[in-house]
Amino acid sequence: MSTLAQIKKIHTLKNVLQLDDDLYFDMLMSFGVQSSKNLTTTEAGIFLEILEEKAVLTNKWEVRNKKYEELTSRDEDMATPAQLRMIEAIWREVCYVDTPEFAKQSLRKFIQNKFKIADIKFLTKKKAVKVIGAISAMKQKLIG
Repeated sequence: MSTLAQIKKIHTLKNVLQLDDDLYFDMLMSFGVQSSKNLTTTEAGIFLEILEEKAVLTNKWEVRNKKYEELTSRDEDMATPAQLRMIEAIWREVCYVDTPEFAKQSLRKFIQNKFKIADIKFLTKKKAVKVIGAISAMKQKLIG
């Protein structure tokens, strides 16, 4: 079955391309389904490639490689790219020296000391939630 992220992106691209319902359903029927929820993960990936290519060609969509996107296809228990980006973003808000290199090193040290994990990329989803909670609590203390 397609993932929630794939379904959301399919519907976003459907809206960006301003596809009418008839054309959209015809496209889905070419995969033998009536709903994007019924696509396999692979089929949803192919459908997304088709929609993205069409949107890029019509200058309605810009393909950007977001940080950590190369980690998208790893084990489901591992932290998502969005979680990793969120951790870095919240960390930058609590980091007292605003340079990218210091922020990266200090976040790594924080995760090693508090969670016994060598690098942010090795966080599981559960640990990522705990890291986000811990950094958010630090942020709240700073705000007052």
